[in-house]
Amino acid sequence: MKLFTNAMLPTSSNALKRVNVLFDEKILKVSHDEIVTEDSPELIDLEGAILLPGAIDTHSHLLGSRDPHKTLKGLTADALRGGWTTLAELSYHYPHPIYSLADLKGRKELIEGHSHVDMAFWGFVDITDYPYHAEAAQLIWKKGVVGIALMSPSPNSALREMTFTEIQELFMDIYESDTAFAFQGWDTEANAEFSFEAQNSAIKKLLRRMQENPIHIPRVASYPTIEFINTISKRSDISFSVSCADIMALYDETANPAGYSPEFEGLTPDAKEYKDLIMELVRTNKIYMLSNNAGQAEPGVAEIFQAAPSELMRISYVWVLSELWKKRKVPLATCLKMLSENPAKRLGIYPLKGSLDPGSEADFVIYDPNGETPYTNGNGVSQPLEGRHAS
Repeated sequence: MKLFTNAMLPTSSNALKRVNVLFDEKILKVSHDEIVTEDSPELIDLEGAILLPGAIDTHSHLLGSRDPHKTLKGLTADALRGGWTTLAELSYHYPHPIYSLADLKGRKELIEGHSHVDMAFWGFVDITDYPYHAEAAQLIWKKGVVGIALMSPSPNSALREMTFTEIQELFMDIYESDTAFAFQGWDTEANAEFSFEAQNSAIKKLLRRMQENPIHIPRVASYPTIEFINTISKRSDISFSVSCADIMALYDETANPAGYSPEFEGLTPDAKEYKDLIMELVRTNKIYMLSNNAGQAEPGVAEIFQAAPSELMRISYVWVLSELWKKRKVPLATCLKMLSENPAKRLGIYPLKGSLDPGSEADFVIYDPNGETPYTNGNGVSQPLEGRHAS
């Protein structure tokens, strides 16, 4: 058992409150007053540092075609250094998708002893297992996957591409359950290559046949698509992620911080037209969540399915706090919703995670707002960030 003293805790406003926090595996008590226990907890004086919830990523791509044990250790170490304490793995490029309970058990055995963070998994549909594919999808959903991932086209030869007709029939087959889905891709029936318009067309096709099931759209980078989803979400349980790399590239005044092609830059010849509009969505809490999309680079994969550099996980949390909260005055509570609370809700693990209330798991980030994080971006430009993760 441990006791943080002199911790600053964020509130729903811009204020911070000084508290003491008693915790073990979970948070046991949060109090303005001195916490007295019968035990003798280890005392840790945070000296006014800010206590934040660990960040949660709804979709990563850590498991690829190469040495899964070695890469998992290295990439989850990057995540933990950056304050990302829970990752939901999509594994678009792993040669052994999760189709069954045996696959799910094998994935659990893989991460035990090799992951530095908590991990959840998305499952897949083996559409060739007709007519039992819907039953198989519901079975792994009931046994613990955070949702069923759908894709068109398929980024992996081990995953057979699903037509929109097959996807829509799947929705009809299991509409009475609360199974959650994620969709990534574009309207392949009308477009040979990815474009924002093709992605938007695919989303509209899905929503015409969706029932009551939740659906998540990873990596949305088009302002019109974000606006459309925000409008339709009032009537459907639909969420979306914006890539940290895309946001960083859009608002970094000196260079591309992620070191790879940012999606927003391809939106229009006049990309800056959307810059203020997207920031207004950030300020008003209309960007549902941020994600790193981090993982191994895979040759020959369409960019929409390509993972971002894993090094991004080391810096993205601090970047959001430095550049959005401190520099652009986005409320801290809004930043935490995008990084932690909303991802936890989408994965069905809130308030166990994504919260600093008693009963939540003790996944903490200790942040020193007066420190500095050295940072050299992907173009070799040194631009230290304001604030740092305290040791």
